[in-house]
Amino acid sequence: MTDPVECPQASQDERPLQETHVEPLTPPGETQVVIQQLCEAGFSESQQAALTTALLRVLALWTQQATRGDMQTALHAGEQRLAQQLDAWREEIRREVAQHTNALREEIHGESARQASLVHTTRTEPARRREVLLWLITALLVLTCAGVFLLVFHLYF
Repeated sequence: MTDPVECPQASQDERPLQETHVEPLTPPGETQVVIQQLCEAGFSESQQAALTTALLRVLALWTQQATRGDMQTALHAGEQRLAQQLDAWREEIRREVAQHTNALREEIHGESARQASLVHTTRTEPARRREVLLWLITALLVLTCAGVFLLVFHLYF
């Protein structure tokens, strides 16, 4: 992983106290300087390797977490796009259903008006027939009366 750099092994007595503040990450070009600092801090080569492995694992976890976060963001954005498309389709279907409903309503209204007109016309026909029949019966009655009157008048006069 890293090139081992020979550094003088410091005894435990010479090891400086570790500071509690966290230093910012160093750019990749400063790897040799970091290794030298680890040697000066008293880390052996195996400790440096373990520390490097741990740092690489942390970096891999961060990368995985960032990738997962990016995937979640992308999934959320895709979900929002699908929801918007679904809303648009729903609105389009609602408009089409409203148009078809209005067309059917107009067609039914027109057909109802036609049927009402037909029923009205059909109902007036029998009334006219009755009127004609009443007129004919009245005319026959008047003619019969006139005929009887003429017969009686002709016989007696």
